[in-house]
This record gives sequence, C-alpha cells and structure tokens, in this order.
Amino acid sequence: MTCLLPCMFLRFAAVGVVALSAVAGSPALAADPQPGAADPVTSHEATKAPCQKLNRLAKEGSPYLRQHAKNPVDWYPWSDEAFDKARRENKPILLSIGYSTCHWCHVMARESYSDAGVAKILNDGFVAIKVDRERRPEVDETYMLATQYFAQVGGWPNNVFLTPDLKPFYGGVYFPKDAFTELLQEVKDSWATSREVILLEADRVAALVDQVMTHRLEAREITPEALKAVTGQIVSGFDPKFGGIGTAPKFPREHVLMYLLDQAQLTGDTKTLAAVTKTLDAILRGGIRDQVGGGVHRYAVDREWRTPHYEIMLFNQANMVRPLLQAYRITGTDAFEAGARDILDFVMREMTAPDGGFYSAFDAESLTASGEKQEGYYYTWTREEIDAALPGDDAAFAARVLGLEADFKVRARKPLHVPASLKDLSAAEELSVDALKTRMARIRDTLRTERSKRALPHRDEKILTSWNALMIRAFANAAVSFNEDRYRTAAERAATYIWDQVGGAEGALKRYSFEGRAELGATQPDHALTALSYIALYDATQDTSWLEKAKTLAAAMHAKFFDPEVGDYYMTVEEGFYRPKIMVETDLPSGNAAALEVFAKLARRDADPEHRTTADKILAAISGNLIQDGSGNAYGLRVANQFLRGETGPVRMVANGRVRVVARRASDNGQGITVGLKIAPGWHVNSEKPLDKFFIPTKLSLPKGASGNVAYPKAEIQKLGFHKDPLAVYEGDVEITVSPGDGGAPLREVSLTVQTCSDQICLEPETVQLSVLDR
Repeated sequence: MTCLLPCMFLRFAAVGVVALSAVAGSPALAADPQPGAADPVTSHEATKAPCQKLNRLAKEGSPYLRQHAKNPVDWYPWSDEAFDKARRENKPILLSIGYSTCHWCHVMARESYSDAGVAKILNDGFVAIKVDRERRPEVDETYMLATQYFAQVGGWPNNVFLTPDLKPFYGGVYFPKDAFTELLQEVKDSWATSREVILLEADRVAALVDQVMTHRLEAREITPEALKAVTGQIVSGFDPKFGGIGTAPKFPREHVLMYLLDQAQLTGDTKTLAAVTKTLDAILRGGIRDQVGGGVHRYAVDREWRTPHYEIMLFNQANMVRPLLQAYRITGTDAFEAGARDILDFVMREMTAPDGGFYSAFDAESLTASGEKQEGYYYTWTREEIDAALPGDDAAFAARVLGLEADFKVRARKPLHVPASLKDLSAAEELSVDALKTRMARIRDTLRTERSKRALPHRDEKILTSWNALMIRAFANAAVSFNEDRYRTAAERAATYIWDQVGGAEGALKRYSFEGRAELGATQPDHALTALSYIALYDATQDTSWLEKAKTLAAAMHAKFFDPEVGDYYMTVEEGFYRPKIMVETDLPSGNAAALEVFAKLARRDADPEHRTTADKILAAISGNLIQDGSGNAYGLRVANQFLRGETGPVRMVANGRVRVVARRASDNGQGITVGLKIAPGWHVNSEKPLDKFFIPTKLSLPKGASGNVAYPKAEIQKLGFHKDPLAVYEGDVEITVSPGDGGAPLREVSLTVQTCSDQICLEPETVQLSVLDR
C-alpha cells in the first residue's frame, strides 16, 4: 500500500495552531491531510536537465541538501547570500523545507525539482532556498505555522513563498508537478502585477505568526483536579478497539502515554492504565513495529496500526522506549520489556556510529531487486519470499503468526504483524507461550538474516544533538530498569561524544555533527534535552561528573535564551525576523517544558536554591498553555506535576540529592525486595525508631492488601550537635528488605518515608513512591 500522506508531523490541537486559527478565523490543522495526488511510479525519473553539474548545496553538511545538489534548480542554503540576492533583485523566495528520509520530499524532488522546465521558472523568477528541517528547526517551526494557516495542513515537504524580507505570503505541502508549475507561474505573474497586494498579505500573516510565537496565557494552578479532568478528556478520545488516539493516521503519541502512565501510577486509575497498555500492545503487535528488525516506524496510516509510514526516526525509538519501560515497571508484562529491548538493540545494531553517537533516521524508500525505488520495500514480504526463506513448517507457521495468511495474495507485499495475543496464538498453535516465543524469535532471526541481503534504505548519518539526548536518556533509563552495563555503556559513549565532539565541553554546544564536523549553535531545546540526558546518566551511574555537566548546560541555556520579562525561553540566540519560543509539543518536548524539567530535576539533586526558583518562574510562564491544551502539552503537564508533587521514576532523589533511593527485586526472584539508600557523607536519615518522638522515623509501606515482612538494618547511635540526647540513625549505604508474604502477585511498588538530617539541621520529611525493579 502506498502512503498517500505527506511526511506528516503531529500537532493536532497544538496551542500555536489553535491560536493561529482563532486569530485568523481559519480551520485548525486537519487530522488527515491529503496531498492531492497519488505517488507516481517512483522508478520513473522526471525529465532531467541536460547539465548535471553540482549546485552550491553539494558543499553543505546535510544529506538532505546534498540530495538536491544535482538539481537544475539554483538552490541556496538558508543564508545571508540568498537573502541579499532576493532583496537586491527584488524577487520572491521559494523556501522548500524537508529532510533526507522524507518520502514525499523525494517524490517532489523527482517530479519537480529535477525537471528542467520547473527549474527554469524557479531560476528566472525566484530565489530558491532549500532547508533541512533537522538542521534548522527554528526555520521549520516558524514557517510551518504559516503553511498551517494557508493550507490547513502541515507536513513535509513544506513549500513556502516569502517576500525578500522573509515574510510568508503563501505555502503548502506536496504539490504534483503540473499544479506546482502552474502555481509558480501564477506567483511569478502576481509578483509582477499585484506586488502591493502580496506585500499586504505577507505583513498580515507575519503579524499572525509573530502573535502565535509570543502567545501566552495567564498562569493557572495545576491541581490534581485539573489533571483528572485532562486525563479523562484524553482517555475518552482513545480508540476502544485498537488503542491510540483517533482513527487514522495514528501516531504513537508517546508523550501522552507517559503522562497517562504517571497518572495511573499516582492515582491507581485502572481505566487509564488499560488505555495505555492496550495501545502499547497494539503497537508492539502491529506493522508500525518492524517485526523483524525491532525498531518502530514513524506512524501508522490505518486504524489497526498494521500499515506504517516506513520512515524510522531516532526520536521515535527513544520516545517509545520510555513508556514501554514504565509500563513494564507498573505491570510486569514481559511483552513491554521485550519491546523496549528490541528497540534498544536495534539502535545499538543499526543506528550507532563507530564513535558512539546515534544516527538520525532510515528512509521510507529502498531499492527493489530490479533497482527501482519503492516505499516500504525493505520492510515488506510476499508469501513467496517467506516460503523461500524458511523451511515448509516454519513458513506456514510464520504466515499464521506474522499476519500473512488471511486474505493474502502470493505476490502482494505486506508488512508483518502479529494478528493476535501470544496467549491466543499459543492456544491456536498448541504450544506453550514460552515455546511460541522461542520459535517466533528463531524465525525472526532467520528473516533478519535473509532481509540483510536487500539494499538497506538510505540512512541519514547526521548526529543530531537533541535526538541523541533523547536516546541517551532512554538507554540510561533502561540501564537502571534492567541493571545492564551494555545499555549504560551505550548511553555514556553517546553522551561523551556530544560533550567532547559537539561542543559541550567548550561551552559552545552545536546542533549536530556530520562527517566529523559539528555545526550551527545549539538551540534551547538542544541544551535542555542534553542536560536531561546527563541527569539521567547521573541517576544511572551515580557519577557526579554527569550532574556537573548538566548544571553547566543549564546555566548556559539560561544565560543565552532566557526571557526575564516573561520567565520562559526563546528557541534561538539570534535576533532575526522571528525569534520563536517553543510552547507546544511535536515529536520532541517543547523547549520550555524541557527547561522546566531540567530545573525541577536539578532542584531534587543539587542544593542550590536557584534551581527551584527558576523552575517556579518557568511554570508560572507556561502553566496557562499547559492547562488550555492538555493533550497537546502532555509532556509539560507530566513535568509540572512531578515538580509539584514528586517524580515517578525508578531512581528517586531525596533531600536535594543527598539521598538516592532504588527498590529492586530480591535475588530469589519472588516477592522479596530490597530498598537501597545511598546517603551522602555528613548526612543521615532517622532509623525506624529514632529514640525521640519528635523525629520522623524511616518507614517502608506496602500497598494496601499486600503482604510481606519489612526488616530494617541495625541503626547507629549518635550524639548530634543540635540535640542533647543520643539518636538512632542510618548513614552511608543502607538496605531495607521485604521478605515474601503469603502468596499474591509480586510487589511492584512500595512507599518510603524518610527525614534527612546533618549534625546541625533536619530537613522536612519526604515520602516517595518507588517502582520495584525486577533486576
């Protein structure tokens, strides 16, 4: 099935779109944009210009821009040279934004930008600028708002017409060649005959975009009641049969899943938890998951998650790992653990550079056996191919358990999916679940070996700072959840690469590295997300150097991007026509929500009171936007709630980082657990019997209805400077154990109350919920 959608992004009901629509009086972003034409046969190249000399994009450090280096179009990168030319010659600008693994970008490149006739119109009447959205996200963010206004849809390629002073006056996503040629001629003629009208429209749209960029609502209190209302609203929009939000296309919406998992964990809401677990199960069984390679595709074009848009992006891998890890910690479901491991192993195997950084993406298109380009070819199978790759019994088994049996034509290509639960499949196949999983794993290994003979899709080998940060954090979280050094090592190698080779150590973090060269000053989200990845590594390793690096990046971010009048952050340093503030979530967290999380986490890990003060300012600045659109700001709501009421991760920091707490399953693999406290030198916590009623005892509590015997270690008796009588305390490394009770399910969560003191003062007591790690 050919995807008839442009390379889409997800910002349904986002604050910026809602605000722009409200101001402009136009519809909000459509959920299912159609580009207006089916994909042509991609093996048939458009008419080529006779001269194939390289244009100036050949020198750019971007795989996407280099893909256009042989175009007859006289492309410029985003640069003063291009702007000066437009102003000097008084020509409109065609700004075309895309990325190297975008299917519809390739289609338009073949149809239009490789065509001599289209190139002549562009070269004669326009200044043509090509932008890699992954290199220049601020340009993409700004002009996507304009396209949403003009076309009521958003996606890539994003083609925007600008005045010489960079104000947008028309835009759209994919245009078929004939329509694009006609549009270019109309714009060229209108610029010659009706320029004043165009300039007035450009001023109006520029004012609207600027208004959206600075859109801010009055501060709102983020109460449990408000969060309950947001949660109910989100869950009501879930597909009750197949999970996920809406019908089609379906995006995983990982930020929403994480928010809902937090709410389920904090409130015990089983309906919310069920909505998430149904969604994760459907994703793991669907074609959106590469059932052979282990990664996840960009999104599904159908309600059932079976047919993906075949791009594989690094940020999707990172974003999907984290809800799988949290769902596994809450439920103990083996499939969630396996799903997270498959993604992590795929990234280690297929997306990791020799120096440890992570590559950006794989293309949706790949070469067929006959040398044609086809979307999804690498990932799809025919029954003939399955029969050729596997022995008879295994081939028939694979056809049943990987979705190739029902209504399947022998020569048709389809993505693999698992059509039923493992429990139902095991019954149908008359195998135990373990035997079924073993056989499926063996078949997947065979198919992966067979598939490796195909031409690998184009891999974009840019090492993007923000996307690497997301992946580092995912690996660090997995290192804690699974207690495995290989995941910890993967996180540390990538984090070291970003610090040493992408400017972190020099205080001049860059946006990306390509072919060993780091370029462009990092954005505010780059700083925030990298700082968060280093905090995650600190939690995973207890190596304070990672925390110091995070503090360095946070300080640099605050100095470069903070708006003291409002209390939030600009996306970029440069003062250009627009200086955007990212208040809404797309595939990445909004920059301001990420900044809030940075300072909220630092406030729990470092004694500097300025961390909390800064977090308070950010929350006041963004809370109104968070509450107005909870679904579109789920990441920010989750962060705000954790800042106000405590984190939910597996590693908990108490007393501003002076006490680290982790709960793990005991080695007997039963209900027994061990809660480990690592207390900083010079500090202690009161024992379970402090010897004075005015001091809060350490207490480990089990969930209601759970059974088990709590055993506390032997306390030390000390005479402290601020108290006349001896007290019983714990210092250093402390273990509290819970021995198995009488039957029942293994404990998955416990609660710990501690009061932390030094020789001079005692801090306020704290109670934390602890997820019990299985390893």
